[in-house]
Amino acid sequence: MIAAHWQTGLFALAAMGIMVVQALVHPSLPAQVLLLAPLVAILGLPHGALDLPIAEALWPLESWARLAVFAALYLGLAGAVIAVWLLLPSFALLAFLVYSMLHFSDDWAEDLPALRWSGGLATVGAPALLHHAEVAAIFAMLAPGGAALAADAAALAGGVGLAMLAASILKSPRACGPAALELALLWTTAAALPPLMYFAIYFCGLHSIRHFTTTMRAVPNGWRAFGIAVVLSVIVTLVALLALRQGTTGPFEAATGQGIRVIFIGLAALTVPHMILVDRFRRADTTTE
Repeated sequence: MIAAHWQTGLFALAAMGIMVVQALVHPSLPAQVLLLAPLVAILGLPHGALDLPIAEALWPLESWARLAVFAALYLGLAGAVIAVWLLLPSFALLAFLVYSMLHFSDDWAEDLPALRWSGGLATVGAPALLHHAEVAAIFAMLAPGGAALAADAAALAGGVGLAMLAASILKSPRACGPAALELALLWTTAAALPPLMYFAIYFCGLHSIRHFTTTMRAVPNGWRAFGIAVVLSVIVTLVALLALRQGTTGPFEAATGQGIRVIFIGLAALTVPHMILVDRFRRADTTTE
């Protein structure tokens, strides 16, 4: 995934903007959830909603029957992830952290391996290292029994990622480029922002935009792919709102935990088939070059 300099600049501007908001407003956790949800829906989901155009580029899905088979496999895999969350939440949380690090490392796939893996570790580990108690509290809403272990593991990953970044910069002049700047911004943002706001700015301001623009250039008929992404994003958002409405009772603050569960368990479920498709698409694109 080749990074464009404008993406680095956009991420920097977005990070500075949200840090100003944090300094002026200091939003509460419920307010952070209200900020995160629309950002994920508007800026985050469309990059995953390109999975159908990716699948169409990989396999012949001209008929409704083949589309139905693909949809059944995709949704079945996502449903299986949700089932694991319901049955084994602690295991599911740890697994989610691991495969998220692997997936997010692709944002620096064309850079030095040390920077790539440093980035993957930092995306999840930086807030846990710098705001351990807040991350543990959020994890407790997802998997009460495994929250402490997951927060400790994420913090350890963050420490390893930071050490790798420092060693890379000291060892090789090649490491002092846009990727290193992005990782420095990542750590600065993680230090200055609460974990949810940090995730919002990374996921929506860098990861999703980078994946979306790269995929739009690679798939045939980009405007059609864009339309599909918009429609599917709206559908997923409506399903998430329905799940939130059905699972929430009590005052506004009581909806915070349910909102966090809907957002992150939903992302965990969709990330698994998304990762499989993106990896397959990248391999196919490499072999045709």
